[in-house]
Amino acid sequence: MKKLFVLAIFLLSTLFSFGQNKKICLNSIENKIQIGQMMGNRNLTFGFKNILLEYLQEKDLQLIDSCNLADLKIQIELIYFDVLKTNSGFSVIHKENDETVLRVKAKLLNTDGKKIKETLVTEKSSEISMSTLIITEGGKINQQSVSNVIKKSCETLIKNLFE
Repeated sequence: MKKLFVLAIFLLSTLFSFGQNKKICLNSIENKIQIGQMMGNRNLTFGFKNILLEYLQEKDLQLIDSCNLADLKIQIELIYFDVLKTNSGFSVIHKENDETVLRVKAKLLNTDGKKIKETLVTEKSSEISMSTLIITEGGKINQQSVSNVIKKSCETLIKNLFE
């Protein structure tokens, strides 16, 4: 029983520290969004990369620039991005719920480029507004919602890949 307990603790600590001592490189981020205004948008790709790198540094993972020297590589594909709108109103009272949705696929690769782990994440960021007058912004994307959904996606991706 004691050996089983020690083995379980060893396995858990190994899994938890899987990426801690490894050199990690962000291999690529591709925008594969097929529809909508973010299709092929390079700003979304750069924004995602910056937020992901910031998140990885906060987690004390050893990041390097050269993927040739990396033990692990992360490859990202932005699959879907849209704002889902729900409106309801009664007379002059108006309620609007905008939900920014981002779907991302991530692969963890070894030095040979073979897939170790893959995950698909869908995250949402909601913005609810109520007013007594109906005011529209013409369907523009709220930058705060975009940042929130990217941060949520990065967090979930890294947890799924390294835990």
